[in-house]
Amino acid sequence: MIRLLRTAVFLLVLSAEVYLVVVLGDRFRGVNHFSYFTVLSNLFAACVAVLGVFRPVSAQLRGAAVLYMATTGIVYTMLLRDVDVQTPAYADWVLHVVVPVLVVVEWVLRPEKTARPWTWLAFPLAYLVYTLVRGPVVHWYPYPFIDPRPHGYGAVAVNCLLVAFMFIVLAYAVSWVGTKLAQRSSAVLSYD
Repeated sequence: MIRLLRTAVFLLVLSAEVYLVVVLGDRFRGVNHFSYFTVLSNLFAACVAVLGVFRPVSAQLRGAAVLYMATTGIVYTMLLRDVDVQTPAYADWVLHVVVPVLVVVEWVLRPEKTARPWTWLAFPLAYLVYTLVRGPVVHWYPYPFIDPRPHGYGAVAVNCLLVAFMFIVLAYAVSWVGTKLAQRSSAVLSYD
């Protein structure tokens, strides 16, 4: 069941990415495409998933993938559901809804103890710095809530602090849930 879920995650991300490139055609811009947190987090989760089909993957990498995908799903639901980010419907649904749910389900079904969840925050922080440095240079931002042009950097700072708070809470929640469920599983196995 776990291998099936991991394979599904990989194949869904692959299919969504191929679909996106084909449907967008000449409108596809690789540099901008790979500047979306959604795309990067899905690719990371797909790599972790496909590796996990063939060999054990560290709990820290799995936990990071769960954090990034859970955040992708939540931010999409709260801030981006009705925003046109020029993603075709199938890819939008797979990358923002289906894969985040599958990655979280896989974590719950195969939980692991993790430590130092704060290390998972390095990637989102690096992503934010990259986006805010690149944006004014290319006059393009991947998401409206980090685009300072309409309302200024004050509004962006508030948005970033809210998303950062969510990242921190989710990082510790993912670690706590994984650890508690793993302890419960090992206690049940040792009891049997």
